[in-house]
Amino acid sequence: MADVHDVAAALLERLGEMTAMKLEKLVYYCQCWHLARYESALFDEPIQAWRQGPVVPALYQRHRGRYTIDSWSDGDPARLDALARSTVEWVAARYGRYSAIELSRMTHAELPWRVARDDLPDSSPSSNEIRRDIITVYYARQRADAETAVTLATASAALDGVELDAEWQDRLRDVATGVISADELIAEAIARSDGA
Repeated sequence: MADVHDVAAALLERLGEMTAMKLEKLVYYCQCWHLARYESALFDEPIQAWRQGPVVPALYQRHRGRYTIDSWSDGDPARLDALARSTVEWVAARYGRYSAIELSRMTHAELPWRVARDDLPDSSPSSNEIRRDIITVYYARQRADAETAVTLATASAALDGVELDAEWQDRLRDVATGVISADELIAEAIARSDGA
């Protein structure tokens, strides 16, 4: 199995220089989607629910104090097997265009980070671990058939005290059927919340 440093090196090789915060979020999404697709971890290192979103402390300790990163000598992309490379490529293609702030907002809107944070305000520090079982279930739901995905998302939102009206459910169906991407819907939601 590869480690988090190999994943970081592969992302930087694929996308080039980025902020440390963006690298942390992309590594997180690699772990999430690998768990959802293959029901196995991409790397063993734990992920914590920090203020700015998910952070892998083992990664953070190596880039602490650096704003941008252009390479990762602690890792080797060649250590990734075919499935791991596929996951990194998929995440880079779908999430690589977003800024660190956009990625952070996306993670804040998703259940795994929120559950790990419990009732903490967004501004409070935390070292709570984001549980892999919650990541696996949450992201696996994103791969369900359209009606199941909408039903699960509506039920999950209701548990959080949020009612998804018919318009939102239709937009979720658009995502589930591929009319728009989940990233595009999240970007729309972020734009709406910024404009509110």
